[in-house]
Amino acid sequence: MTNEIKEYVFRKEIETVGFEIIKLDYFFNERSSIEVVNPHKINFYIILFITEGEGKHSIDFKTYNYSKGSILFVEKNQVHAWKQSKNIDGFLILFTEEYLYNNQIKFQDISYTYPYNNSLYQPIINLSKQNYKTFYSLISYLFQEYYLQNTPVKQEILQNLLRTTLLKIRSYPSKEHKDIDSDKKDLFIRFQKILEEKISLTRNAKDYCVSLNTTYRKLNTTCKTLTNKTIKEFIDDFLILKAKRLLSGRVIGIGEIAYSLGFDEVTNFTKFFKKHTSQTPKSFTESAK
Repeated sequence: MTNEIKEYVFRKEIETVGFEIIKLDYFFNERSSIEVVNPHKINFYIILFITEGEGKHSIDFKTYNYSKGSILFVEKNQVHAWKQSKNIDGFLILFTEEYLYNNQIKFQDISYTYPYNNSLYQPIINLSKQNYKTFYSLISYLFQEYYLQNTPVKQEILQNLLRTTLLKIRSYPSKEHKDIDSDKKDLFIRFQKILEEKISLTRNAKDYCVSLNTTYRKLNTTCKTLTNKTIKEFIDDFLILKAKRLLSGRVIGIGEIAYSLGFDEVTNFTKFFKKHTSQTPKSFTESAK
């Protein structure tokens, strides 16, 4: 199929390392304007730090406004695009799970924790003037270290600086769920993980309660507290997001996508998708282009 959404991987010369930091002016000079604004999927993680200008950025089909001092987070398998940009500058940090997890046990669940758990947290924070100065100094130092001559310990230094960067981000308070009981968060994250594994097998909320060894009432209360959605609403939204990602970058037919998501008939998938989005899968695919 032509015009499918492109998936980006690390450049060949650095993919064995799994880490890169570049300035935004270099990024925009390297890529065409069409390539930048078109939605695209990534197979790694991004930290985008804005030091000048303003604009809009789309992450998983939602648009966020950014300006100087904004930090945006895009995780693996998400679809994102530059919607608008005006006189912007800053840093783009890219890294893989493997790079981060090497000797960094504390970050084993990065997709499910702050700031990358998009079901719990907005993928953007805006720094105060004081925090901006500190964070700018840290990222500038990371940038300088990255472009120094290779040494036997260079990757270890960069890895620890990336770890420090993520810890610094975690020190900035999030607006969402600051006072939520940790047991509820733990249960919700376990629910997310098992949902990722079994969504193509079942959409029945009770099945997930059995797998989690919890009651429907407890899981439903947890979902409502953390997301303002019932279990069923969260499952349906989770499935719709997976469908949108597959449809927006599809190189396989809608029928294959439907079956991969657990639908026996394409018509059932079409009805489900239209009920939740007011679009057919085909019309969504076209609008996503």
